[in-house]
Amino acid sequence: MIQENIEQRLGRHTWMLLLTKKITSSMLLLLIAVVLGGSKDFLGQGLSGYFSFIASNTTTAAHVISSLVSFIAVIVLVVAVILFIIGYTIARLQYRNYTFTLEEYDLKLKRGIFDIEEVSIPYRQIQSVDITKPFVYDLFGVCRLVLMTAGHEEADAKDESDTVFDPIDKDIAVEIRELLQKRIGVQIIVSDPSKKPNSTTITK
Repeated sequence: MIQENIEQRLGRHTWMLLLTKKITSSMLLLLIAVVLGGSKDFLGQGLSGYFSFIASNTTTAAHVISSLVSFIAVIVLVVAVILFIIGYTIARLQYRNYTFTLEEYDLKLKRGIFDIEEVSIPYRQIQSVDITKPFVYDLFGVCRLVLMTAGHEEADAKDESDTVFDPIDKDIAVEIRELLQKRIGVQIIVSDPSKKPNSTTITK
């Protein structure tokens, strides 16, 4: 459940999708390393006839090829581990650094990996809140949340822009949409500039 005035992240399903995207290549390389390591003897025997010039007899050639395959498998495994560490680190930073806060008058975003960007979107500038669910996202339990915003005084097309949560957990996106729809078009009336805003509101 979303709590106001508290920094919150995009959900555990989003974390799993981000991680999956970043470590897919390392998992493929790991699979290749396992296959090469498990089939080194088979490859050695199968290819020894074609590469018998490596050694004086087929048995020696098979041993040399098997050793070469093992060496390649180790190299691939090392690259896979390095890519996994890099991918995990980037996914973790991307997830941990993307937060949102629903405050009284605006929605605040923080995002970025190394250069953190902070964005503040007043509720009065939000024109629409849309949720889309690409097929792959739906499998992971996430979606894409798009906020269409425009300048408060000039809301023509060139002033409009999108703020996108991509991806975000579906249940969190639905809750954000419901909370924002309650705030869109609401302005605070100040009866006396010397006093704090009162509780009276008007809706566009």
